[in-house]
Amino acid sequence: MAPDSRARPRVLVLRCKACTAELPAASNDVAFRCPQCGRTWEILHGSFREWNSVYVAPPSSTSHPIVYLPYWSFTVDATALPMGPGHESMLTARDKANFFKRAWVSAFAIYRPTYIGEWGIVYTRLQPDFEVRSGHGPEAPGAAVGSLDATKIATHYILGEIDRAADLGGLDIDLELGDPELWAIPCYDMGEKIRCPWTRAELPAAALDDLSEIRRASERLEA
Repeated sequence: MAPDSRARPRVLVLRCKACTAELPAASNDVAFRCPQCGRTWEILHGSFREWNSVYVAPPSSTSHPIVYLPYWSFTVDATALPMGPGHESMLTARDKANFFKRAWVSAFAIYRPTYIGEWGIVYTRLQPDFEVRSGHGPEAPGAAVGSLDATKIATHYILGEIDRAADLGGLDIDLELGDPELWAIPCYDMGEKIRCPWTRAELPAAALDDLSEIRRASERLEA
């Protein structure tokens, strides 16, 4: 009996399906940003799936070298309505749900995120007004975290923030996330530390897996 061809492993060539440029890949990447046209491709179910890809304009102050870090981002449509009499905390939860327009999840591998912090949830809490651009832009790294996992994490972030205001059990919550987008967000490379220009938060460089590969990928190109 001939073997079932559907069981044979597939080999995917890491080239952009739009412009055929080679897709740079770190050892743990599952999604890749094309350095030539800026499109994002993720390996899902054995084939490439394209997602929207944008990058954040670098800060005006460039006293330190810039390194770009990858994040999954989702538009957010959330409502939280009290199921009974509206106590003040439940009204606060309603307002907080309306506050979220976008969620971010770090797409790079990081050691001990619960100890050193996760910038994706910080951006989600603050809703920064990033200056967003599209196109090839920087040679930004790909994602070591897949979009499916990022969707679950983003949902957890939003529900967790609403729950901080009021018990979810007393709320009627409707939450929808848009399609994943791979963002490249710049930060300062200070050698032993990575600093966010917008929040001033810092990460130990040793906490970022494959940082040397991220640094090599972050030589900025003119858009």
